[in-house]
Amino acid sequence: MISLGISKTGLVRQRNEDRFYAQGPLLIVADGMGGYTGGEYASTMVVDTIVEVVNEATEISTEVLKNAILKANRMVYEKSQSYKELEGMGTTAVVAYVQEDILYWAHVGDSRLYRYGEDGLHRMTKDHSMVQQLVEAGTITEEEVIHHPKRNMLTRAIGVYETVEVDTGVVEVHQNDRILLCSDGLSGYIEESKIEQVLSEENNESRALEDLVHLVYDAGARDNVTIVLGRI
Repeated sequence: MISLGISKTGLVRQRNEDRFYAQGPLLIVADGMGGYTGGEYASTMVVDTIVEVVNEATEISTEVLKNAILKANRMVYEKSQSYKELEGMGTTAVVAYVQEDILYWAHVGDSRLYRYGEDGLHRMTKDHSMVQQLVEAGTITEEEVIHHPKRNMLTRAIGVYETVEVDTGVVEVHQNDRILLCSDGLSGYIEESKIEQVLSEENNESRALEDLVHLVYDAGARDNVTIVLGRI
């Protein structure tokens, strides 16, 4: 699988707390929070831990990805309890692993996983956020999420508590399907229809990433943006 990623600091941010990993079949995006030092520390620790656990696994499954996130959660939580300057740090994480025609995934937070194929763009993950709960309750529509004042409020994150619930899934993929992971720096400001349009019009992965980042900057880039894109 071809895979690559990009991470850019937003126009109103001084530092980038996002981290990503894109090598072969393993893709990860983590969006840190809890102050500059804490957010960077949490997202970096989570990505490193997931990579280590997955590389040590003899066989990949959703359980392996889930356990990798749970291990990372314990490490971030324990570190935040040990150092006052890291108190309250945490991060999102979405991880995908492609093995032959199967995509295994796991996630916590509001970083997202999409699959793009002949049938268009499909979101694989559900945001762990306040606005997602409002959508499910019928209080607001999906279209209203991008402009809602509580769109950045998470209901679940890695490292905030001693344990965390991890969503997982398995989906069949096909040759030339594209796998997109992103922080809410993309999905929180750019409509899915525009993301789908870029992927349909640009066949080159590198240029597609650049086009998506340009959309974010044209929209004001109020947050850091991180995108990983892979092709089966």
